[in-house]
Amino acid sequence: MSNQVNFGEGKINENYPSAIKTMLEQGKDPKDLLIQYCRPQCKWYDDKYDRCVKAFLSLKNADPEKNCMYPYRDLVTCVEACVQPKIQHALRGNENGFIFH
Repeated sequence: MSNQVNFGEGKINENYPSAIKTMLEQGKDPKDLLIQYCRPQCKWYDDKYDRCVKAFLSLKNADPEKNCMYPYRDLVTCVEACVQPKIQHALRGNENGFIFH
């Protein structure tokens, strides 16, 4: 598996911090692209969500109270835990590891 994600203008690899800073300086939001980068790291949660959706769709008399909210929440939490620090560390004012003093 390659560590590269297509970021429109080019590819991002292990040098992603400089690419994120460049995007932020250009006024672009890197979050959607980082989601693509981070989602493969959450494959277990992604597979769990897919299994839930398949099971739910296979029910003929599905109870409306049953859904896949919790597996989806777990997937989103995993992806956000990967994305947020990558953006946070690239923000101006965070050179020392924290924004607020």
